[in-house]
Amino acid sequence: MQDDTTPLETAINIVRQKEYASSSRLNAILYMVEKFEPICLPVLEEILNDADEEADVRSAAALALGKVGGERAVDLLKQLAQNEPPPVKTYSLQALGMSGREEVVPVLLDALKDQDNDVFASAAEALGLIGKPVVPHLIALLKPDSADDARCIAAWQLGTLRYSEAVPPLVQVVRNDQNPEVVALAIWALGEIGLSEPDVLEALKWAKTQTDPAINQRADMAIKKISRHVN
Repeated sequence: MQDDTTPLETAINIVRQKEYASSSRLNAILYMVEKFEPICLPVLEEILNDADEEADVRSAAALALGKVGGERAVDLLKQLAQNEPPPVKTYSLQALGMSGREEVVPVLLDALKDQDNDVFASAAEALGLIGKPVVPHLIALLKPDSADDARCIAAWQLGTLRYSEAVPPLVQVVRNDQNPEVVALAIWALGEIGLSEPDVLEALKWAKTQTDPAINQRADMAIKKISRHVN
């Protein structure tokens, strides 16, 4: 009798059977993402909602949902990112970043307050994956009333993303902020963005005169990097 089971159905069956080795189930999840059809979504949800499931398999399912996207997937990932312990929470945050949706930013910002280093790092990385929609949120995070670690992440990500609208607030940080680590990262970010506006160069030249070597050395490097951008 001919077996009419498709490769995708086979992968789904493997994922659902806990007696299979984790490596086989993880490979099956990768295949499900590659060949994604609507029938895959409830299977991934089933894994993520199973508190007794292996952490690696749940994490892989979370990342798979991030790649798949869609309202239903994002809603589930937001719940997991807020309510689950690591490593599921960690991978759920990464998956939210992969979704590229601005609506997930508040969840990622909230995760920057987490005491777990892996959760904090995943939230920071995920913010960068959102792209331009996250820039206003990162600019708001630069304000002195935010946690210093979060402010450092904001300056770093603004430099990584390199959008010009971040330049004025970064200049303000360089000129006025009292935290040398945040200032140093803002200087680095200005160098990465590379705009040779007068106010940028004046702020960097001023920073170069400061006594803190972390600040004056970064300012010198940023000026040189901007010069290379211009020339």
